Amino acid sequence: MITITQSIFETHVPAFRDVESRTFDAITPTIQRVLENTYEHLSIPEDEHLSEVVSAYVSLKAAYEVLPQLDLVLTENGFAVVSNTNLAPASRDRVASLQERLRKDKSVAYDKLLMALMDIPTWKAANGSRWLNRSLLWNPTLMRFYGIVSQNGKQIFEEEFQQLFSDMMAAQTTVSRMVSFEQMQWLLAHQCHIDRHDLRAEFLEHCRALMAALIMEKRMEIQQLTQLVQYFLNTYAEELPEYRASSKYQADNFQPYQNEKNDPCFFFG
Repeated sequence: MITITQSIFETHVPAFRDVESRTFDAITPTIQRVLENTYEHLSIPEDEHLSEVVSAYVSLKAAYEVLPQLDLVLTENGFAVVSNTNLAPASRDRVASLQERLRKDKSVAYDKLLMALMDIPTWKAANGSRWLNRSLLWNPTLMRFYGIVSQNGKQIFEEEFQQLFSDMMAAQTTVSRMVSFEQMQWLLAHQCHIDRHDLRAEFLEHCRALMAALIMEKRMEIQQLTQLVQYFLNTYAEELPEYRASSKYQADNFQPYQNEKNDPCFFFG
């Protein structure tokens, strides 16, 4: 397990830079608790390449959690815990603004941590399905990339992601019915590491864009993207083996009976 020093913490949370150690000392118990919980919850392996993303997430989450409990003042360097100085208390608006920034930053840091873990084959094989199997838009970063916003127009971070979860799953179901359950399962399992030269990488992009349009209820985009996805299914079925082997493909390409003279049961019209 990594160690988060004051220098590391302040690199990720510069608003809490302190020439002394008062602020860091006040947050240290929370940092340690969040660190231990993160390692346990995510089954993080011992890998030095993960230290940066782990320390970033833990530092931001700890700062966010402890912020409402701190008596803060505003110094030349940023926020600090109250001491026996003559500095004025930080205003409620400034503290609220800091907390909102930390909320967003920790969400971004969590997505980066998960993506780094997905790059470790053994970890992904053992744990990746917890996130990847639920949706092609499996984290807030992807939702922001595809232009999804909350009902009140806010950018999507962890809390907004949870609020839109049912809408996301409804969109997932719609697209899954269109491309077949089998093809969707392949896309879910491979979405993090599809070779960009693989046709299915482009197909994945179209499916995600269609999901975003469904969530945002953009009718014109839904119509256009539905046609595009169907075009891919019709044109590249041989390069989409999971779809090709599905009952959905059989239904999409059903050939009605043709009445031929040489058939044992020829019907005269």
